[in-house]
Amino acid sequence: QDSGAFGATDLFTAGTVATASYQPENMRFRGAAILTNTPPRSAQRAPGGAQIVAMLEPLVDKAARELEIDRLEIRKINAPGHDGWLGAQQGPFTSAYVREALDLGGELFGWEEKRQLSGQRNGTKVTGVGMGLSPFTAGSAGRDGLLVIRPDGKLYVHQGIGNLGTHSIADTARPAADVLDLSWDQVVIVWGDTSKHLPYSTVQAGSQTTHAHTRANHAAGTAMLGLLQELAARELGGSPTDYRVADGRVFRAGNRAAGMDFAEAARRAIAIGGKFSGHEVPDSIRPETQAAVAGLAGEGLIAAAQDNYSRGGSVYTWVATFAQIELDVETGEVEIIDLASTTDCGTVMHPRSLAAQTNGGVFQGIGMAKGQRWVFDPKWGIPFTKRFYTARPPGILDVPLSPRFAAVNEPDPHTPVGAKGIGEPPVGAGEAAYVCAVADAMGGLCLCRTPLTADMILAELEGRPRPYGLLETHV
Repeated sequence: QDSGAFGATDLFTAGTVATASYQPENMRFRGAAILTNTPPRSAQRAPGGAQIVAMLEPLVDKAARELEIDRLEIRKINAPGHDGWLGAQQGPFTSAYVREALDLGGELFGWEEKRQLSGQRNGTKVTGVGMGLSPFTAGSAGRDGLLVIRPDGKLYVHQGIGNLGTHSIADTARPAADVLDLSWDQVVIVWGDTSKHLPYSTVQAGSQTTHAHTRANHAAGTAMLGLLQELAARELGGSPTDYRVADGRVFRAGNRAAGMDFAEAARRAIAIGGKFSGHEVPDSIRPETQAAVAGLAGEGLIAAAQDNYSRGGSVYTWVATFAQIELDVETGEVEIIDLASTTDCGTVMHPRSLAAQTNGGVFQGIGMAKGQRWVFDPKWGIPFTKRFYTARPPGILDVPLSPRFAAVNEPDPHTPVGAKGIGEPPVGAGEAAYVCAVADAMGGLCLCRTPLTADMILAELEGRPRPYGLLETHV
């Protein structure tokens, strides 16, 4: 791997991701970091994952052709199941509904009908169909949740994550409201500035936000539930287990009138102090969260908790993308006719956002396969492709108007909400589906490199020498 003058590590991830794609009986993976006189750089998303998926998937297609097995079936045969394993240590996955995602994708795309179009020619255009299965790590654990019920009766969810336009800042807060059986219009999200006293959180990378912060906020919601029940028992008599929480009230089981609303609970917490008001801080939370609680002390009923839920294995999400393309054999240009993607990402938190994340990642992967690359001056290492017109990502006119999407929507049993991350897994799926579809249009011939630019495709179709050596890159 060449990442400039300071080494590279993506190749280690690539070897691990390869075992999450399929379950080889035997595997040897070797990689080397090559130092070059070029600027340091790294992958935008799915480092190591997108690259290895684009390498593996055309080989799986080749195996299917030589063994005379359907390309979808060979993936289902070799994909991991719930007893699957990951990496050299062969540790377990928390869940793996991969075959279900492949079945759903085949149905959504119409694989049985579309594969009959393979190699059909209309004038200068040849149809190709392909698919890509892409896994990537999808969650971390051990972060903190922080909630405040203020005297206005609303629940304030303090989030250390930011808003990248993916709705995760709101989606991951909902488990706290669900635990308290509270209407969403009674929830306020506090974020974006550490002076607002925010808890210890993930960085928004590695596709970990959804998994990490649904867990953390679920833990905080559970802690808040316990405080409300304890507060009610102290003030109104009985034991904490006598009380229920719903609709912004804590009340005796079977008698909603015997209780108090959240506004009254907040006022009483402030008056009592101690662990109810944040003047006593749990030892189990991180120092960053302890400081946040101290900054909020006395403003209401405060609950902070660390995610101590078990994991039970490696958290991975899989995306399967199916593509139909038309290759113009006179120009080398490729038009994408149809796209469909499915995912195993656990419980669906936000259907529209999930579709946007999945399709956006698929489009980004197609850009990597179609034209994005680094080109450097061979002597001085100065980059040539540093503008959109020299390394253009796909635009809305480069993809079908209505790409289709569906999710298996089976919860991961090792996390309380059941949700896993989605950011990076689609990238490799889009890249691989494009590469495999182009190879299919060329009669199964794989150029075995990306990007598949028009001049490279034409050189192969016309029998001219390839304009690069086997190990040459950035040319």
